Amino acid sequence: MEPRQGPKKIVSGKNGVVSSSHPCVSEIMIDVLKNGGNAVDAAVAGSLAGPVYEPHMTTISGTVSFLYWDAESEKSYYMDASPILPDGLAPFCPHPYAPTTAAAIPGSSAGLKSLLERFGSKNWGELAQPAIKVARDGHTVTSWEYALLYGGAGGRSSTLAGRTYFPSGRQHYTRDGFQVPVGENWRRPDLAKTLEASATIGPDYFINGDWAKRLVEEANSLGWMITIDDMAGYEPIWVEPTKTLYKEDEIIGIPPPQRGGFYTGFLFGVMKRFNLEHYTESAEALALMAWVLRRAHYDRNLIHDPDYYETPIDTLLSDSYHEIITKLWKHSRPKRDLTGYLELTYSKVAQRGALPSTGHVPHDSCELSIVDREGNWVQMMETGGGGIPGVVVDGVPGSGIGWERYALVEPGGRTQHAIANTIVVREGKPWMSLGSPGDCIFTVPQVLFSILEHGWSHYDAIDAPRFWPIRDDWTIEVENRISMDVVRGLKKMGIMPRPLGEYHWPMGSMQTVWREKDALKGTADPRRLGIALGY
Repeated sequence: MEPRQGPKKIVSGKNGVVSSSHPCVSEIMIDVLKNGGNAVDAAVAGSLAGPVYEPHMTTISGTVSFLYWDAESEKSYYMDASPILPDGLAPFCPHPYAPTTAAAIPGSSAGLKSLLERFGSKNWGELAQPAIKVARDGHTVTSWEYALLYGGAGGRSSTLAGRTYFPSGRQHYTRDGFQVPVGENWRRPDLAKTLEASATIGPDYFINGDWAKRLVEEANSLGWMITIDDMAGYEPIWVEPTKTLYKEDEIIGIPPPQRGGFYTGFLFGVMKRFNLEHYTESAEALALMAWVLRRAHYDRNLIHDPDYYETPIDTLLSDSYHEIITKLWKHSRPKRDLTGYLELTYSKVAQRGALPSTGHVPHDSCELSIVDREGNWVQMMETGGGGIPGVVVDGVPGSGIGWERYALVEPGGRTQHAIANTIVVREGKPWMSLGSPGDCIFTVPQVLFSILEHGWSHYDAIDAPRFWPIRDDWTIEVENRISMDVVRGLKKMGIMPRPLGEYHWPMGSMQTVWREKDALKGTADPRRLGIALGY
C-alpha cells in the first residue's frame, strides 16, 4: 500500500479500527487486532514500528502520551511518559544548531512497558517482531521522509546537517556518504539488532539494560554526567485526565504538564457563549476562534509540572474565567470598517496576493487511534524529546527537549509538549477519539468543534481549512480554502490573512476512529500519508 497525500477513505469494521500516519504502521496494528490482541497491544506494536517507518517524525528514545478508555472498568486513564531533566544536573545542550535543546532521560520504553503491563494481553517480544523485520529488511523511502530528513521540521537540528553533526548520526543517516534516495530500500541493521535484544530481554533493555548503559556511556563522553540510576529510576506517571462537558458530550483530554486538555476545554468553554456560523463561512467565528486560541497560548505559561508548581487548571477551565474572556472579546471589537486602514498600510501586492506565511513548522510526532472489539479505545502520541540531540545510540536517534520553550522545567520535572489526545464520551460510552502531531493543541479543537458544534462529518471536519492563532501583528495564517467573503470580513476587523496554500502539511495528520450505530469507523488526514484500516 503506497503512502500518499490526498483524499483518504472512511473505513468500517465490526471488530476493530485503527488509524496512523503511515499505511504500514496501520497494517501492523490491525494485524495485532486480527490475531487476538487488544487495542493496547496494537498501540505498542505500532509505537515500536513507527520510528522505523518514520524516523523523521519520532524515536524510541522519546515520549509516549497515552489516553485510554478501559471497557472493563468503564473509566478513562492517562499516562504521561515524557522525558525528564535529571535531578542535580544543569540542562546539557551539546548541539550547536540547537543551543537551547537539552538532553533528557527518555520515557518511551518505560511508558510502553507500563501501559502493556497494566492493560495489554501480549508480550513485548511478540509485539516487537514487525519493527525488527522492517529494520532488518528495510522500507522504501518516501519523498515525504526524504524531504523532512533533509530539510527538517521545527529547527536546524532536525535537518540532515543537524542529524549528521555527530559521527553516530552520519553513520546512521548517511552510511555511504549520502542520504538514502527516494524509492530506495533503507535497511538499519544497528536498529534491528537493538530491537532484537529488547525482544529477548524486554523493555528493560532500554531502561536499565545494555542500551541504557550505552546511552550513559555516550552521554558521559560528551560531558553529560548522568548515571545508570538516572535511566533506571525513570517512572511514567498515571494522572487523572481533564474532562469538559459540552452539550451531551464529555470531552476527555490530557492534563498538566501537557496542554491539550486545557486548550480544548478553554476553546469550547468560550465558544459556547456565542452562536456563530462555521468559521469557514463567518469571519467573526474565524477571528474569535483564532483569538481564543491565542489567549490559551498566553495562559499556557501557567501550566507546569504539578509536582513543582500549583497549576490553576480548574480556574483556567472554569465558567467564571471563560465569561471574563468572553467579555474581553465583546468589549474590544472595532467600531469602524478597517479595510481602508489595511489598504494604506499594506502594499497593493500584499492586498492582491496577501501576506506570505511566517514559515512556522512545528516539531513532529506520530499519532495512533485504535478501538478494539471489546470497546477499549487508545488515543496516543509517540514523539521525541529524549536522548542526546543529534546522537544515535545503537540505531536509536536522540532528539532532546527545548527545555526553556514553554515553561520552567525543573531538574527532575516532566517536560511539556504540544499533545492533544482526546476521547469523547456520550451517554457513558466513548464514541470517538482523535489526535494529531504538529501543533495539535490548535488543530484538534478546530476539528472537534466542527463535529460537536456544527454536526460536520469526521472527514469533512478533518478536510476543512485550518488556521494558527491570531498573531500579535493581527494577521492569521490560514489555509486558502476560505471564501473571499470571509477574507473581506477579516479585513473589516483589521485582520490580514496569511495564506498557507490549499493544504498545509504542518497543520498535522489527524487520526481518528469513531462509533456510528453498530459499526466502528475511522479515517486519516489528506495532508499527510496516513490511512485507517478496519476489519
